[in-house]
Amino acid sequence: MAVRAGIIGFGYMGQYHMKKSRQADDIEVVAAYDISADRLAEARAEGLRTYDSLDAFLGDDTIRLVMICTPNNVHAALSIAALNSGKHVMCEKPVTMNAAELEQVLTAAQRNHRVFTTHQNRRWNPDYLTVKDVVSSGIIGRPTTVISRVYGQRGVCFGWRADPLAGGGMLYDWGIHLIDQYLRMFPDQRVTSVYARLQSILTPAVDDSFDLEMVFDSDVCARVQVGTFCLEPLPRWFVYGDRGTLRVDDFTGRSAAMARIRQEVSGFDSVFGKQLGPSRTMAPLKPEFIETLTPPVFTEDELAYHRNLAAACEGREDALVTHEDMRRAMRVVDLAFESTRQRQVIKTSI
Repeated sequence: MAVRAGIIGFGYMGQYHMKKSRQADDIEVVAAYDISADRLAEARAEGLRTYDSLDAFLGDDTIRLVMICTPNNVHAALSIAALNSGKHVMCEKPVTMNAAELEQVLTAAQRNHRVFTTHQNRRWNPDYLTVKDVVSSGIIGRPTTVISRVYGQRGVCFGWRADPLAGGGMLYDWGIHLIDQYLRMFPDQRVTSVYARLQSILTPAVDDSFDLEMVFDSDVCARVQVGTFCLEPLPRWFVYGDRGTLRVDDFTGRSAAMARIRQEVSGFDSVFGKQLGPSRTMAPLKPEFIETLTPPVFTEDELAYHRNLAAACEGREDALVTHEDMRRAMRVVDLAFESTRQRQVIKTSI
């Protein structure tokens, strides 16, 4: 029997979760609560029961799972209220505004013995799976720097994402996903330093562009670059290894290239000649020294997250996005804001 769910906030992401739940067939969305009459009308058109009162919504005993899809600043309060009413909770990302808020929510989840998790669906993106596989395999050697980029051209943060009081900005919107990907890519390593530079280029009130650098205890540097206004394309991922490189162009993971050196390369014996390249140091290798490889290609399991969510609510599986996963990611976000304020690298152990 499907887990019966209710959605708080029937906007874009609320409707996204309704559609994914229907496709997964393990979660039955039966109700919605929203402060907007128009959103409630849309929910009724989808055949859902609607509530214009949070207390009435949480008092519906047929709802076992609450999906919170509201602006970020009310995530913590709504999560605690739903947990205290005896519901399991899936909260949209970022799970809270900071790590301190998160601890309050996790305390409520533990006290009420209910599942609490957040939406980190980009763990299943094919581009990320390609990079994660190459990094873990060692096929291009020890990774030294990994660069993750997400750029748009429109130069806007839509809706409440441009409102700082609502928890707007790209660090919360995109950064939390990309941080989570890195923490999963290097699961047995600690983050030893965080440096961030948040900018407001075309959206004055919030960060619409940022650079974030995390260094892990293996000394690998994990960089995140996000911006809403970039008119020329850059690769989605670029990975430097001490034996080769990987480039992944977009989210599909199907446009990619990878190469490594065939043997030890030393000095200038391996280059074409002194006139090629901007200098002898930057001259290209002879083709026989380079091995072209085919990057692995993955197909995204778009329903994996929602199937696991249902199984966790039924006690058949643990939630894949754990409390510790959320703690680590939110601590990095906190340090990114602090690094920007101080304009310096923050040493840590996360």
